Amino acid sequence: MKQLNNSQPFAVSTTFRPLHTQFKIIALGGLSTTQFYRQTTQEWIPDHTKEVTVVSGKQTDGTLRLHADYGITDPDNSFDTSSLIPQIYWFIKDNTPAKASDTQTNGTQVTSTDQTDDYYIVGRDLYVRKNFTHLDGVSVYCEARFTDPRSNTPMVLSDTVPLSGILQADEQWSIAILCDRTRKHFPLSASPLYSFEAEARLGSVDKTSAVAWFWDYSLNNGSTWQQITDDCLWYRSGKNASVLNVDVDFISNLMVRARIGTKNGKNTAAIDQPNEATASIAWRFPKVTPVVFSYGGDRVFKETVSMTFGLIVHVPKHDDMTEAQKRHWLLTSWCIREQGNQNTPRELGAWGLQVDVPQAYLFNTQGKKYIVDPRCGIRDVYDIIADENGEVFQMSNGETMAIRT
Repeated sequence: MKQLNNSQPFAVSTTFRPLHTQFKIIALGGLSTTQFYRQTTQEWIPDHTKEVTVVSGKQTDGTLRLHADYGITDPDNSFDTSSLIPQIYWFIKDNTPAKASDTQTNGTQVTSTDQTDDYYIVGRDLYVRKNFTHLDGVSVYCEARFTDPRSNTPMVLSDTVPLSGILQADEQWSIAILCDRTRKHFPLSASPLYSFEAEARLGSVDKTSAVAWFWDYSLNNGSTWQQITDDCLWYRSGKNASVLNVDVDFISNLMVRARIGTKNGKNTAAIDQPNEATASIAWRFPKVTPVVFSYGGDRVFKETVSMTFGLIVHVPKHDDMTEAQKRHWLLTSWCIREQGNQNTPRELGAWGLQVDVPQAYLFNTQGKKYIVDPRCGIRDVYDIIADENGEVFQMSNGETMAIRT
């Protein structure tokens, strides 16, 4: 009797977890893969055509050395991964678009060991002796090829590094005004003294104290410029320094300009750079609101007496003007006008902070009412006074006489 066997053989296979791999192109010696190219002098930083230069343990010039850094580990520890020695292949590809006729998509393989070539191999490393600009860079492509001994599967690791130059502009002189370039002066401020501070730089290096300074001024918002002299009443100091000091008690609208000379440092006699920086300052007059009061607080007087009035002056965003401020700043003209009538107000011939109004203006038998009205304004800057012939007044010590206008 024949025995039937219905069982079938089972296929047995082994599945391995993937190898853990890492691969990267690194530059040896700390040299950067990116160069800076100065077009006007045709200089490179670093320069790959020079002799190898090492400063403080880091390479600063010379041939670029590229190393294929890899790591391979077996998560199952089924074999000794240190026995795997990949084959390293280097390729160079320029940055021009690929054409249909190109046969090597990864570029041209480097096989030369001639150390006078632009690219050559030393052991497993690639050496580059060529410089690059921002227009003619290349891509370095590297492959590491090996076989996984567990499954006889070919493996390829790869990395790409671009080599290029960044166009570096020549270092330029620059001038800047460090304080506010547009200032507002309020007449009631504590001080009329202001400073304009300028800075000069060559590239990123501060050269403020190493150059000669020249300041000009303009009274028409920069249309024309004039040289600052000691005759400018508002000038205090600094026309040949980096800080210009002015006193705006003597000018209400001013624009200044800073320029430099560099040829002989601080001793440069004339401007030799086109750079300039400007700033301006102008008065901003506050609105004053006068409030009239009668001295004594009693508005009922005998017909045989006069009436004295004074001022309280309100200023927005400022305390009421003090007695000293009113005397210093206010220009007041008193008049009297009839209430409810558009007749021209009558001048009282008084310009101080108070006025005595004769009783004839205040009392009558016709029932008319009168309003005492001060016309107040803020005085302007100091100005030189002279007679009708243009002769300037001077004080006993010989200084020019100036008054607020």
